[in-house]
Amino acid sequence: MKKTARYLLTGVCLYFAICLQITSAQTHIKKPAGSLKASQPRENYITQEIKKKGTGDHGIYYDTLSNKIKPEDPLNAAGKQYQDIRVTLGAGDVINANVSSGFDHPLLSLLSNVNGQLKSIKAAIDTSSTYTMKLLYKATAAGTYTFRVTCKKKTPREKYDRQYFYENDASYNLKSIIATPESGVIMDNPAICDQVQFLIRQRVTDYLLITGQVADTTMDVLDKKKIGFINHLSSFTIDKNSKAKISIDPNSAYFAFDQSLFYNSDADAAKAQQYFIENFRTCLGPDWKGAVDSGDANWYKFEREGQKPVNIILYAGYKYVQILM
Repeated sequence: MKKTARYLLTGVCLYFAICLQITSAQTHIKKPAGSLKASQPRENYITQEIKKKGTGDHGIYYDTLSNKIKPEDPLNAAGKQYQDIRVTLGAGDVINANVSSGFDHPLLSLLSNVNGQLKSIKAAIDTSSTYTMKLLYKATAAGTYTFRVTCKKKTPREKYDRQYFYENDASYNLKSIIATPESGVIMDNPAICDQVQFLIRQRVTDYLLITGQVADTTMDVLDKKKIGFINHLSSFTIDKNSKAKISIDPNSAYFAFDQSLFYNSDADAAKAQQYFIENFRTCLGPDWKGAVDSGDANWYKFEREGQKPVNIILYAGYKYVQILM
């Protein structure tokens, strides 16, 4: 019996010794260099925030955040690193965000907290520029939202490439504009300059605060089966006796305020065009340069660097003037 017990004890000790050696060997196996797995961010990891800074300009606030992706930042399921930025929005607020980098634009998305999980929100995205990505969203409910800036490509695996990436290509700028619902409202019977400046301010959010329901669609000039513009009613009009619209090209990032004003004669329409040209010149200020279009004498255009043009067009023979901006 004693010999049997000793043999059993020796066997048990030998079993545990072998297991211990195997475990020890497994913990010392080195992972391949640059091997990255999807990881979850630590709790309360969001330290960056986009805010409504200062007093604002007619209910419009600007903020810019500059940072860079770091080696310790989490990875998504596709193996791409990201950073999250907190932004608090009120109901009806519109946010226009542009993320850019010197090398290649990172990806930008907007998320909200649903039952403790961050879920992606459908927002208007513009990737037409090589180095920037634009996101536009109108908040349906007040709350804290999350911007996610994600690397477009996976982090390089090689040590030198990884080091170069973090030192030179991982930085980004996030420029944000938050417009409150109040910024989309104008006083009754405003002066012409108040109207012009109001419309210029609406451009920073692609007129989203004054965009109403869909009125109609316009087909493409060259392809009649393709929608050229989706036309929404505008809550703002230069003349209350005439409807205005916000025209959106679903195939590009084009938004425009469009209002046609009709008159009793071509002579009256020509006088109206001259009235708008003179007043717009005063209201827009010296930074805007106005001139008759070289290809059409009835088309007058105001231009400024970095801005879409403001057009005042006379349709001779049709007795109306179009303001397109």
